[in-house]
Amino acid sequence: KGGVMGGLPIYDPSDLPVLAESLGVHNVLLALPSASRQRRNEILEHIRKARVNVRTLPDLTALAQGRIAVSDIRELEIEDLLGREAVAPRQELLDKAMRKKVVMVTGAGGSIGGELCRQILRNEPSSLILIDQNEFALYNIHAELQKLTELYKHENTQIVPILCSVRDQDRMEHVMQSWRPQTLYHAAAYKHVPLVEHNAVEGIKNNVMGTLVAARAANKCGVSNFVLISTDKAVRPTNVMGASKRLAEMVLQALAAESATDRMRTNFCMVRFGNVLGSSGS
Repeated sequence: KGGVMGGLPIYDPSDLPVLAESLGVHNVLLALPSASRQRRNEILEHIRKARVNVRTLPDLTALAQGRIAVSDIRELEIEDLLGREAVAPRQELLDKAMRKKVVMVTGAGGSIGGELCRQILRNEPSSLILIDQNEFALYNIHAELQKLTELYKHENTQIVPILCSVRDQDRMEHVMQSWRPQTLYHAAAYKHVPLVEHNAVEGIKNNVMGTLVAARAANKCGVSNFVLISTDKAVRPTNVMGASKRLAEMVLQALAAESATDRMRTNFCMVRFGNVLGSSGS
């Protein structure tokens, strides 16, 4: 600070709020690719006071050398605001559940189901079966995944969109018998707390009965792994949505308990998500 570069003054970062107003600054470029997420958060917190748009670019040196174009400047990603580094998944576990396997995702058109599909596709399943009752959402995720299939050069992966409700037992059984998925991620749910509060019966039908129908169909059709995507609101629930998801967990716990009798063929498990970055209900 206080120096000159290319004929332009270098200012003290703490003066940014004043400079933004006096110089009409609307955009700030953050060129700190090697900074820790904690350090980036400290800088972002300071920049917030100036009320400017913040964009990031990978490396200013690379930009100067022409290895990166101005078009590579991007908006901040949601992950940039995370207070910690992301935890890397264990690839051997992903391979065991997905690679060269038939994988099914219910609620595939939703924000969580859609992101699951993107991650699954990276692991090159033989087929990815998309289940959703929302036609437009299903159309969008199917089109996006088709493009990603070409990008990843996974030409052998088949993307199959299935328009149906998880509450339709005959349809769910027919789809599972036809495609024989080995792993099923059950993300289909109504999750907006105020809406489910006003539509309690539909919330319970979809979140509880839908889970029961899908889980029974999975067991009947020999699905190896059934993973329920639950929510932290199922912990001591204070609303209908949280209570319905806790009931969905209890459905799986009951079915898993029956597996001790050797009548069950499916491994039932669940994971609670909370405050999901970028989700439509976050």
